[in-house]
Amino acid sequence: MTGIDVLLHQPAAQAVGWALLHFVWQGTIIGALTAIALLALRGSAADVRYVVSAIGLALMLTLPVVTGVQTWSASRVASAAPNVTSAPVRHVNEPAAARVTTDAPAATGQPGSSFGPVLNVEPGSADVGAQLEPLLPLLIGVWLAGVIFLSLRLLSGWLWIQRLRTHGAVGAGESWQRMATRLSRRLHIARTITLLESTLVDVPTVIGWVKPVVLLPATALSGLSASQLEAILAHELAHIRRHDYLVNLLQTLVETLLFYHPAVWWLSGRIRAEREHCCDDLAVSLCGDPIAYASALADL
Repeated sequence: MTGIDVLLHQPAAQAVGWALLHFVWQGTIIGALTAIALLALRGSAADVRYVVSAIGLALMLTLPVVTGVQTWSASRVASAAPNVTSAPVRHVNEPAAARVTTDAPAATGQPGSSFGPVLNVEPGSADVGAQLEPLLPLLIGVWLAGVIFLSLRLLSGWLWIQRLRTHGAVGAGESWQRMATRLSRRLHIARTITLLESTLVDVPTVIGWVKPVVLLPATALSGLSASQLEAILAHELAHIRRHDYLVNLLQTLVETLLFYHPAVWWLSGRIRAEREHCCDDLAVSLCGDPIAYASALADL
C-alpha cells in the first residue's frame, strides 16, 4: 500500500466516505422538502423564500458533518472495545439435548459448527454496506479531486476579483459619492463604502465584506436618469446591508464540498435568485417607484 492508500483506509477517511454516501439520499430528501416548501410559499415575500432556501442549504451542510462524526465515533468505540467471548447461557429448565446443542462449538464460529458468528450472512444476501466499503477509498479519492479542482477554480476567481479593484478602475464622481452616502444612512450602513468606476464590468458589482467596494460600469450608466441611477445604487447597497457577499462565500463552500449532488446546485441557485429579489424589493422601498426601477434594469 502507498501512503495515500493507507491514509484513505483510516477510520476518519472511512467516516468521510460514509458521510458522502449517506448524503446522496439525505440531500435528495432535503431538496424535495425545500422544493415543496418553496412551492407553498410562492406567493410570499422574497425574504421568506430566501430564509427557507438558506435553511435547506444549511441542513445539507450539517447532515454530512453529523453523519461523519457519528460514524467516526462508532468506529473508535468498536476498535477500543475488548474482544470478549460471552459464555453460553444455561437455563435451569432447559432440556439436556438443548444444552448439548448450545454447548457445541457453535459459539466459536469455527467452520464445522452448526451456528456461525452473529454478523455472518448468507452468500445470496450480502449486506449493501459490506459491498460498498471496499469502494470507499476510490470514492474519497474522486471526491478529493473534485474538491481540489473547484477550490483552484474558486481561487482563480478570487484573484480576478481582487484585480478588478486596481485595474481599469477610478474613483466615482462626487455625485455618486453623495448619493451613496445618503442611501447608506437610510439603510443604516455604518461601514465605509468605496465607489469605483470600472471599465472591466458591465453591471454594478459589489466586492468584499469588511471593506466593501462597489464597481460601477463606466459607460453603461451614462444614459440613465438620476432616479434610475439611485435605484440601481440602492440595489447594490442592499447587498452590503444584507451581508450577501459573506453568504455567497459560504454558499460557494457548500458547492465545493458537496459538488456531486444536483440538489445542492439547484438550491444554491434558488438562494441567489431570491437574494436578488430581496435587494430589488429593498431598492424599490427606498426609491418608491417600481416602474422607474424596472425601466432602469431594462435599460442597463
